[in-house]
Amino acid sequence: MRTFYKTFTGLTAAALLVAMSAATGIAAKTTPATNKNTNVPAVPRAIPDLVPYHKFDPPAGAVFDASKLTISGDMRVRPEFRSKGGFGVSGTTNAAGKFTDVDNQSTFFTQQLIRLGFNYDISPDVKFFVQPQVSHNWGTSDSTAINPNGTGSDLFLRQGFMLVRNFLAPNLTMKAGRQLMVWGNHRMFGHFDWNNVGFAFDGVTFRWNHAKMPVEFGWLRVAEGNCNDSAGGCGVGTQSADQFDGDIWFARMPMKFSGVVFEPAWIFEDGGASGSTAAGATGIGGSPPGGQPQNQSRHTVGARVATKKGMFDVTGEGYWQFGSLGAASANGGARNERINALAAHLDAGVTLPLPMQPRIGAEVNYASGDGSCNAANPGGAQCGGTFSQLYPTNHIHFGYMDRMSWQNMLTYGGNLQVRPTANSHFEIGGHVMRLANENDNWYGANQAVFKATPAGNSEKSLGGEIDIVYTLFFVGNKVGWQIGYGHFFAGDYLTKNDVGGAANDQDWGYTQLWVNF
Repeated sequence: MRTFYKTFTGLTAAALLVAMSAATGIAAKTTPATNKNTNVPAVPRAIPDLVPYHKFDPPAGAVFDASKLTISGDMRVRPEFRSKGGFGVSGTTNAAGKFTDVDNQSTFFTQQLIRLGFNYDISPDVKFFVQPQVSHNWGTSDSTAINPNGTGSDLFLRQGFMLVRNFLAPNLTMKAGRQLMVWGNHRMFGHFDWNNVGFAFDGVTFRWNHAKMPVEFGWLRVAEGNCNDSAGGCGVGTQSADQFDGDIWFARMPMKFSGVVFEPAWIFEDGGASGSTAAGATGIGGSPPGGQPQNQSRHTVGARVATKKGMFDVTGEGYWQFGSLGAASANGGARNERINALAAHLDAGVTLPLPMQPRIGAEVNYASGDGSCNAANPGGAQCGGTFSQLYPTNHIHFGYMDRMSWQNMLTYGGNLQVRPTANSHFEIGGHVMRLANENDNWYGANQAVFKATPAGNSEKSLGGEIDIVYTLFFVGNKVGWQIGYGHFFAGDYLTKNDVGGAANDQDWGYTQLWVNF
């Protein structure tokens, strides 16, 4: 206690001396208000009390200017069907290591989303933005409508942030709150608007707007292991108090030189938002599989490069992952497996100087796999060699049927795109899909295991997919209508591992109407 008294007395005396010496220089300041008692607690608000809480009559909002408010909105309705969703084979195997023939169901459902965005310009340098969203599948129960943002309600906060320009230094912009992350072609971070909810992140991000070498950096929180709700503090009475948190730190430099876009990036994931807390679970290949493992320290370094010269365009993107990974046991698990994974993408196209602007393109995609991730090692595989995608918009890559992610894969594709009119777009594309490692799993667009590879599998050919999509915009591009169809031809991975040897092809289709303002 003697140390406490000495420390407290010394700090108080020092603060008093500083305040007295600076009194002349700060006498003209009026925030916080002068002529009032300075003995006010830092809590409950810790902000200027411009609009005080009322005890009975609510105060008029004198600080609000309606001319500084803008409102945006989106509404989409999409019926969608899929036949033979499991290709006729389940994700389990029998004693002989073959898929059992039990998953041949078809589905039909309709999704709807509604968003309203409210943007208020407090000043030229300070913005306030909030965007609630309602997402609903027609006919479903609200109590089971779990979405990627971790809420069980149809209504949730899609975005909500403050943006401050020239924060602490000229040209430095800060964004704090729930926000979207969209990088390049959406391969690592995207809004995932095809999904009925999409991706959003909580955190603080910065951008230094240098004319030639802008820098983006920040911190995102995707999971909080010891908080079960949003009210009050977070508990420390459980083993998860300092475990199973998911944090992302990143730095990125989106530059452009002589018509070439160059976007190098570094990303560090400490923990993750997916996977079981049970012993042996890993997130990628554990139980449940897929997503971002909870017990990982993963670095991702790489870049995106893109250019367009005359009729020709080329885009390349590649990343290397390293770090450590461990089982998500009750004690956090030892991160004792080395991460060493790669992914690369290359596409090129030529737009011909002809009516309807036809573009012919081709692409190749690769992401490494790990032979320890398969049905022979359920829950125990740590999958350090399997590339882990972050939060992409996967629907626009690897085929529109959403049967592939940038994990343990090798795909080849080609497409033809034309513009029949100024306000329409037509595309036909095809992909040949293979596993990079025949002993690792087949991962769907949601990054979860779509089919757990049977022990002893020797087949890499998953199959091929053909997609046809037509889009029409009208009412000044405020309304869009789209219709699409895809067919997946089952490959040897399915047919030769099927207990009956007769895995089915798959059909998929949809139409959607989207209004935005």
